[in-house]
Amino acid sequence: MKISRIAGALLLSLTAAGAQAVPLSTLLGGGSIVANDRLFDSWFLTSYSTSDATRSFNADNIDVTALTDGGDKPGPGLNFSVSNGELTVTGDGIYGFIDLMFGFRVSTLDPLSRIGDNSLAYAGGAAYWGVLVDGSFDVGSYIHESIGTAQGGSDLGTKNIEFSTLDAGNGQVDTRKLSDSAVFPAQNEIWVTKNILVWAVDNTDSAGVFGFEQRFSKAVPEPASFALIGIGLLGLGAMRRRQA
Repeated sequence: MKISRIAGALLLSLTAAGAQAVPLSTLLGGGSIVANDRLFDSWFLTSYSTSDATRSFNADNIDVTALTDGGDKPGPGLNFSVSNGELTVTGDGIYGFIDLMFGFRVSTLDPLSRIGDNSLAYAGGAAYWGVLVDGSFDVGSYIHESIGTAQGGSDLGTKNIEFSTLDAGNGQVDTRKLSDSAVFPAQNEIWVTKNILVWAVDNTDSAGVFGFEQRFSKAVPEPASFALIGIGLLGLGAMRRRQA
């Protein structure tokens, strides 16, 4: 039997110093988090499934921290830190997996700010796979994300990252797509839906995700938009005067 071979992605975590981590369970229970002028709320859990019937999803094992150090671009965002093996799986000889889907709404607190695009990346020693080279192997992680103007939508774009390896018979095929981004027309509000898949086939192999982060860039409205905002504020002021 050959020796084990382990690969890992070690990326810099950009979590802002001193930022308060919020458990995903709190957010799914109606909580929210703010990063500069970005509000992240209306969190929802779409689905969770696993090949291991003894496991269940524990959202306490995923902490979310505001990232406030990104300026206008890449912008403020969120860091997701996974603990206690919540997104780690060992193969079962058939197809061991964890499949998690959840999402949230992102909106701007500053009426003169817009969301211009967003990015997704593994972060902070985020993903690994380990295989014992004793036969074929199929192991890794994949995160797919949809961005839409409504919950569950994808009309503004999609993106994905992947860290995996596959023994394809003619050699090892590795996928190292560690970051991705989506560009869309500037928005006051977007909905993000995230699908995380971690898998391992052989019972001597394992894979895990320990962290990922996203950024949401800041875009300034076009001059015409400023004019509309100004007209709206004037109208609001006139209405309040009439009411007075």
